[in-house]
Amino acid sequence: MRSYRRQRKQFLFAGLLAVVGVVNLLFFFILYQPARSEYYRLQDSVEGFRREIEARRQRIDLLERLNAQLATLEQDRQRLFSMHFIPRNAGWSEILVRLDAMVREAEVQNTRKDYGIDQAPQYGLYSVKIRIPVVGAYPEVVNFIKDLEESETFFIIDSIDLHGTDSPASESSDISLGLNVETFFYQ
Repeated sequence: MRSYRRQRKQFLFAGLLAVVGVVNLLFFFILYQPARSEYYRLQDSVEGFRREIEARRQRIDLLERLNAQLATLEQDRQRLFSMHFIPRNAGWSEILVRLDAMVREAEVQNTRKDYGIDQAPQYGLYSVKIRIPVVGAYPEVVNFIKDLEESETFFIIDSIDLHGTDSPASESSDISLGLNVETFFYQ
């Protein structure tokens, strides 16, 4: 009888363990699907964060390169100004000498130059408008225009007024141009 009770307790205990095991197994299956989907969602989220970190790293590298370029911006600006523009305090004396040298080189005639300067600078540059009337044979006038275009100082030809002149003393006819040119002074 004792062994029967013992056996009965063991069966009862085994049955209880089996019920607990089945309940645990059911809880495992019930909770496994949400936990698994949460795991995959977190894994996708981590991968997205890795891509975002890499994109930010690339953006930071780009910004650092841009910052390095901007560090030399003022030096580049000053070098550009000094190479292609004339300082305002010496502007008129230098520009007129350069234009006279171009006139002599091209072998055209020029009796006067009309000029004016804008008093308000834009981007640190003062716009200077110059009107240069020249007279000469076509090849010389073309050479003068090429000299203006190829000059180290920036000259922008805004407009050209063309007039033909017949000189009775020479066999060839000269042309007369009124060049409206713009350049810039810096301060």
